[in-house]
Amino acid sequence: MSLLETDTKDKDKMIETCRAILESCDKPFVWEEEDYKKPFNLLFPHPRIEDELNKLFEKFSNSKYLFDQIEATCTLDAEWFETGTYGLDRNINMYFKRYSLKPEYVAEIKTYFNKRLAELQDLY
Repeated sequence: MSLLETDTKDKDKMIETCRAILESCDKPFVWEEEDYKKPFNLLFPHPRIEDELNKLFEKFSNSKYLFDQIEATCTLDAEWFETGTYGLDRNINMYFKRYSLKPEYVAEIKTYFNKRLAELQDLY
């Protein structure tokens, strides 16, 4: 694979992550306590764009800790437990929370990532 192909795939992934953030930042997201956590339930985001999102949350909340960031910038909509079995011999309890980003932060995130998306698209 050539360097140009790698750069193109990298930019495509960055664009895809920006779009995913823009599409989901004003929708509730589920937080599962035991699993690896990401705001907006992003799946395999581009690391650079994810880092930019993390820096925004850090700026908004004045905290480096993701849980503190979520607590400061989001509204808790619901919380619940689910019980199940893992394999045949172990019961597990999972704790979930559904959050919504507060409107003032939705606007800032949309402004930031619309600008970032435009920058990335201009590179083509």
